Amino acid sequence: MPETLFFFKLVYKIMKLNKTFSLVLFLGFLLSSCSSNKLLSSWNDTSLGQYSLGKVLVIGVAQNETKRRIYEDTFVSSLTHAGTNAVASYTVTKQSIEPSEKSLREVVKKTGVQTVLITHLVSKNEKDYYQPSNVILGTNSYTPGLYGYYPFIYNSVYASGSYNSTTKVLLETSLHDVKTEKLVWNARSESIDPVMTKKYYQKLIDLFLNDLAKKNLL
Repeated sequence: MPETLFFFKLVYKIMKLNKTFSLVLFLGFLLSSCSSNKLLSSWNDTSLGQYSLGKVLVIGVAQNETKRRIYEDTFVSSLTHAGTNAVASYTVTKQSIEPSEKSLREVVKKTGVQTVLITHLVSKNEKDYYQPSNVILGTNSYTPGLYGYYPFIYNSVYASGSYNSTTKVLLETSLHDVKTEKLVWNARSESIDPVMTKKYYQKLIDLFLNDLAKKNLL
């Protein structure tokens, strides 16, 4: 991760100044860099009162079939572990459910579910940025005095940096009641530079499950 390299350069410059500050900064960075997933928003229909999910049909809308299956399996496993019965859509239809009311109704009827949870990609943006090779932290981050300051900032400006990119992925997950066909819960998540593995999906799903639990839906 580009931020990691940047950080260690930063720590090296301030280590001699204040060890306590360096340690705090280091721990703070690790916590922030490891937390690449977050919920941007969530909503639920509070008028439903005590609501039971019942059996859940998990649908991942994705072009990559392998990733879809891993996501659905991970979500089903997490729901099952939380005491909720769930089924992955790919176990019912090997290919993605056709985008029609008829096809979805057939799957819902076949599985006998009470709720349907759908996750889809909202946007995926990649942004390039320039990372300098050095950074100025203030008067204590270089040799004191004018003659130490000038060469430090000069080298910082003229040293070769590098261009890096970061990818931001926005997902939306919605939970619908089969009987009323109404939206029960909805959440949007943001992930920075995600690696589409089971570990990533698990962390993302944990965010959703924690929010469902907070809203007494799980």
